[in-house]
Amino acid sequence: MPCGFAPERTLRERDLLAALPGWQELPAVRAGEVWVLDGPAYFNRPGPRVVRGAEVLAHVLHGVGAGAPVNPAEAFRLTHG
Repeated sequence: MPCGFAPERTLRERDLLAALPGWQELPAVRAGEVWVLDGPAYFNRPGPRVVRGAEVLAHVLHGVGAGAPVNPAEAFRLTHG
C-alpha cells in the first residue's frame, strides 16, 4: 500500500520499489509474501469499508477467512519481488 496507491499504480511503481537498496533483503520479499492491497478502497478513509480492510489484512497476515472471501481485486500476492 505505498502511499495509499490503488493497485494499478502500485504495480506501475513496482520496479522502483524493487530497485531500492535493501529491498531484496526484506523478509517478506525473501519469503514471497509481498502483497498488493487497495489502500484507497479499504484503508485511507474512515468508514464502513475499514472493516473490510481489516478482514483483508486478516487473510493476508494470518490466512484467516473473515467475512466474504478475499478476491484478487482486493489483495493479491506479487509473483516475484
